[in-house]
This record gives sequence, structure tokens and C-alpha cells, in this order.
Amino acid sequence: MSLSFRGCVFLLVAALLAVTAPIDAQTSRSPGVNYKLIPNLDEVKDHPVAPDFTLAGLENKKISLRDFRGKLVFLNFWASWCAPCREEMPAMERLYQQFKDKGFVILAVSVKDSPKESLAFVKELKLSYPTALDPEGDVGQQYSVWGLPVTYLIDPKGIVLARAWGPADWYGANARGLISSLLDARK
Repeated sequence: MSLSFRGCVFLLVAALLAVTAPIDAQTSRSPGVNYKLIPNLDEVKDHPVAPDFTLAGLENKKISLRDFRGKLVFLNFWASWCAPCREEMPAMERLYQQFKDKGFVILAVSVKDSPKESLAFVKELKLSYPTALDPEGDVGQQYSVWGLPVTYLIDPKGIVLARAWGPADWYGANARGLISSLLDARK
């Protein structure tokens, strides 16, 4: 059976659409979400899969990013000596308390800090969300963390949605609205 030139072109276009449709679906993860409502927060346009990692937690229990699949993950890199981190973390705790039962988790990664200093910091600020230790900064390097704080929003399938460089008002109306809309989008 031979195909005409138009038939070949049609099949080629159909094949390309079939191959690119899943890519388009992946790259338009959150239509209508305005990440710019949060200063310093930018959508990560290519929506890569977040690199998985396993680190020790504050109580020596292992914590892996993959443990949080199925949830909207707020991945925050910080250190006890970082003044802007100290400023934003109480708001992060309030955000966590509001949304933790709705499919949201904060995973805080202490970068190039001692376990003792990290634990003292977490206790002082009364932080209840999971905290992991990255004493050599290896995971921070995987995520291109060159300054602190840095925050990534990762969807329930492990796709990176957005990244914030520097501190933010994570319990302001805009941040709560953003988290709420991202949680609603996953339903």
C-alpha cells in the first residue's frame, strides 16, 4: 500500500502530536497560576523532575524527597546562620500548619550547618515540619543553591514548578492563595 505525499505528511504530523502531547501536558502543569504574586518566585519553565535525595533528619531518621510523592512539596534550603532564613521560617511554619492536612508538606534542608546548630535553631523557632541535614552542601549543589534561602515548589508527581531566591512572606495572602490554588489544581 503506498501513501500519497499528503497522507505521509498527515501521518507525520499525527505522530508528532502524539509524541509531544505528553510533553505539553507536563510543561503546562499549573495553568492560570501566577507565581509572580510572590516576590522572587519564578516559574521553572522546563518543569524538570526534582532530583531525589536521601539525608539524615534531625533525629537521625533518613528523609527522602520521594517519601513526599503525592503531596505538594515546599522544599526550602536554609542555615542557622542565615538571617533571612530566620525571618521567613516562622511564616513557613504557619503556612505548614494551615495546609499540612490538605496534601502539603514543607521539607527544610539545612545546608552546611552542624546538626547541633540546626537542631537548636529548629527548637528555638518551634518548627514542626520535616528537617533534613546537608552538612557538605551536596544536595544544595544539585539544586543550584548558591545563596540562602532558596525554595522550590514541587508538584505531587515530583515536577519542579517554581523557585524562589531569597526570603518571602510565606504566610501572606498571596502565598496562601498560591498554595491553595496549587493544591486545588491537583484534585
